[in-house]
Amino acid sequence: MFQIHNFLLRHKLLAVVALLCFIGAIVFLALKINLEEDIASLIPSGERQDVLRKVLDQTEFSDKLIITVSSTSEEPDPEEVTLYAQQFLDSLELQLPEYVEDVQGKVPEEGIREIYNFVYNNLPLFLNEDDYSEIEERLPRDSIKNLLEENYKTLISPTGLVTKDFIFKDPLSITSLGLQKLQELQVDEDFELYNNFLITKDHRHVLLFLSTALPASETEENALFIRKLDQIQQNLNQEFAKVEGDYFGGVLYSIANARQIKKDIQLTIGIAACILLFILIFYYRRLYVPLVLFLPVVIGGLTAVAALYLIKDTVSAISLGIGAILLGISIDYSLHILTHFKSNRNVGKLYREVTGPVLMSSFTTAIAFLCLLFVRSEALNDLGIFAAISVVVSSIFALILIPLLYKIPETIREKPTFIDKISSFSFHKNNPLVIIISLMFVIGLFTFTSVNFNSDLAELNYEPEEIKIKEQKVQQIAGRAAKSIYLVSYGNSIDEALENNNELYGELQELEEEGEISNFSSIGGVVLSTRTQLERITRWNEFWTEPTEQQVRKNLVRESDSFGFRAESFDSFYNLLSENFETLYLDDYRNISILYLDDFISSGENFATVTTSINVEPENLQQVIDRFDGRDNTVVIDRKQLNETFLGNLKNDFNRLIGYSLLAVFLMLLFFYRSIELTLLTLIPIGVTWVIALGLMAILKIDFNILNIIISTFIFGLGLDYSIFITNAFLKEYESSTKVLNTYRTSILLSVITTLLGIGALFFAKHPVLRSISVVSIIGILAAVSVAFVIQGFIFDRLFVKRKKEGRPPFSLSSLYYRSKFIGNENQLYFKKEVYDNYRYKKAFDEVKREFETDKERYLKIAEFLDEKDQVLHIHSGYGVLPVFLSYKSGATGITGYEPDPEKSEVAENTFRNTSNNLSFT
Repeated sequence: MFQIHNFLLRHKLLAVVALLCFIGAIVFLALKINLEEDIASLIPSGERQDVLRKVLDQTEFSDKLIITVSSTSEEPDPEEVTLYAQQFLDSLELQLPEYVEDVQGKVPEEGIREIYNFVYNNLPLFLNEDDYSEIEERLPRDSIKNLLEENYKTLISPTGLVTKDFIFKDPLSITSLGLQKLQELQVDEDFELYNNFLITKDHRHVLLFLSTALPASETEENALFIRKLDQIQQNLNQEFAKVEGDYFGGVLYSIANARQIKKDIQLTIGIAACILLFILIFYYRRLYVPLVLFLPVVIGGLTAVAALYLIKDTVSAISLGIGAILLGISIDYSLHILTHFKSNRNVGKLYREVTGPVLMSSFTTAIAFLCLLFVRSEALNDLGIFAAISVVVSSIFALILIPLLYKIPETIREKPTFIDKISSFSFHKNNPLVIIISLMFVIGLFTFTSVNFNSDLAELNYEPEEIKIKEQKVQQIAGRAAKSIYLVSYGNSIDEALENNNELYGELQELEEEGEISNFSSIGGVVLSTRTQLERITRWNEFWTEPTEQQVRKNLVRESDSFGFRAESFDSFYNLLSENFETLYLDDYRNISILYLDDFISSGENFATVTTSINVEPENLQQVIDRFDGRDNTVVIDRKQLNETFLGNLKNDFNRLIGYSLLAVFLMLLFFYRSIELTLLTLIPIGVTWVIALGLMAILKIDFNILNIIISTFIFGLGLDYSIFITNAFLKEYESSTKVLNTYRTSILLSVITTLLGIGALFFAKHPVLRSISVVSIIGILAAVSVAFVIQGFIFDRLFVKRKKEGRPPFSLSSLYYRSKFIGNENQLYFKKEVYDNYRYKKAFDEVKREFETDKERYLKIAEFLDEKDQVLHIHSGYGVLPVFLSYKSGATGITGYEPDPEKSEVAENTFRNTSNNLSFT
């Protein structure tokens, strides 16, 4: 990196042009990427999940607005209530046509006649076996006489003008049996039609169902629509003294959530950003420092987006949103480099000190993020790629740009800042702190497994009290005390989906009769598959045999004469009985507008769904779900159960992810350190951090959820960086006695401050999601920094630094191995273990091993010539291998090593054997 730095200094113009071209290219590619906003992309995949996802994609569970018009007087006036409803509809059509797709709840006059004629002209399709039993009871002469008498009374009544055609076309009222099937399209039976409006039977409330033209995600446009809708209702409420309107829909929660998130972020992040800028400028004494710090982060993020565009063109907007938060890890590298540069003006030495730790941290963190590819979730796969690329690119650009852009002050301030004072505190030598953190770890061992995963997305919503009151009021009027769930029948074609739905329909009828479900809304008795239609037409033809038809005609003629009916009055009915009926197509049903079939049927390429809505009492809910769950070609859609099905597996995936991440990080650290001991000692603090963090979450009753469990990867990355930095700080002190721990702690503290000010500030947000993310982040970050400063520092101080001062070898798992291998003559002859222990965990270790293996016989011969009173001076002693060996072999001989190369001399001087009386280096 130092050579690259010097090259760029010599070719500044080329460097600037290359940087601008690179930024231009990644911005160009990043802007071309297509964002997918489907939250279902977070859902883990799998055979069952894929079917559920396909059903949800195909089926539109639109959040309608339920409009209520209610009488406020003790004696409700249905005329007044329906008049309000009509004026409301007129206002919508006049003022808000672009926002309203459809309004249900009013049936026009022509719609009633249209639906009657449709059923009449296709009567066999609407009759089942129970209906034929009822028809059979109406065929005897006495029954026909009673029916004709009722028809006669209807004809001479004021409604006779309306019902005359219906009576003559169907004197036995068979069509009414078919029309009953249409009632099954209504979920609730407590409503009737009045002035063509859907009104409660007490004539107090009218219900209208408004489908908006905008999706719930268009919060800005929906907010404008709601304001205009409020104005319409306020004007009507003032106009009608004894009637008032209200409404509720999921879009209200969407708007409230969007507003609250925006308000919380603007307030908390705005304040945090101001404080953060002040701290950074104050500490580094440069106004442009924030730009220098964030430039590599921005370049890393843009590069990751551009790479995703080249890989897959379309990515999840959710993953990029979460990834933007995770970019907080990338600023660590900038802070680390800048902090070292501030205290060290030598650029060459800077690169020697920071290049290794920064690249090690970024690559291990990137490997951990890439483990998200093992989670069966498209959005999390995108997140893993995005985070991994951005972290690595940010670290590389931080190494290149910061030494070029940051200008060290002429005079370094002697007065330390409050951050420097905190960093200089020896946390790992403070016994009370060590005991406290250790106790927290022990407690966490007993509690960390009890952290729950909350799969109920509803609890992540921000629910203002005024909207909850609206919801309760509307649900009380709409009669939604029972729990509503959906059963979706699916197939490769509409006919196949209808066939499956027809089978489901019969089973639901039985459940309703048995009382296991309150009621259901289904097209199973109305829209039939072709096979079922043919079966019903055949049944009609089998029932209406020629003798049966002749007997009915004869009885009608005999009994109708006494009521003044002519013989030919019922010719239309006779024609109906002998009609050759044909099957219907879906478009034939859709031509009847008031059926609203699009609320039930949806179709796409090689896939179709038919939806049934069921009302179930809470105590029967799980029993009904279990009955249909796992049924072929049927999916149960219940919000809580659906969340648990989708998101419950996400928890299991994250459990596996932790295992994958630890294994990947272990291998990466082993590659960099080439020491099992250093690898384990760097990973142990990560495990301790997780146990403490999860233990605190369990004690504080904080649950994981779909969002904060993803943010936990951010905590893992930060904790890993802190652990690597502390390990390298102690290794530097152990290897060269250079105390850089304070500088490393300063960069970590700055990272903690920036992160807590960013994500931690969201703790003061009102929105549950933001607060949940913040709380988990605060606990994780504070646990990570505490373990790194106290526990990890304590371990390395005891096992490395302190042992060196005492003239003892550092901790090594291989001690047992060496003890067994070198217990014999070879070790007594060469002192190989003792020599190697002086260089273990140092960069020169491999070179020392090669030198000793090559020259040990020569070193042994030299030792044979030495007497106890000799004084030996070894010029160009290198890393001091020969002097160290001679100090063991000839314990009474005075050995002095001289090495003009400062780097090699530094290694030799910091061998723990140098503390003995017979060895010294200069």
